Amino acid sequence: MIGSYLAQEVWRRANAGPDEYGQPTFETAVKSRGRWTEKRRLVRNADGVEVLSEISVTLTGGEPLESGDQVSLDGETWFAVIAISRPRDLAGEPALTRAFC
Repeated sequence: MIGSYLAQEVWRRANAGPDEYGQPTFETAVKSRGRWTEKRRLVRNADGVEVLSEISVTLTGGEPLESGDQVSLDGETWFAVIAISRPRDLAGEPALTRAFC
């Protein structure tokens, strides 16, 4: 049921770690089905600090996405993921992955 609401094409790329200069490098971009929402809200990052999020991206629960990865709506402009939320279904499995940028 929720899959019908995830009708946009969203690009994501995983953080592959730093290069020799300490700058982050990323794996090849992968296209997923999701929902891109532009709305300001306060979220807590992995360190527990409140940060301002301008964008939220909702993907299915099985999509691998972590803080430090990047997401894009057009495949050209990339936004860093600052917080992740994974609401669970009644069986305890992740139903969705919500990334905040």
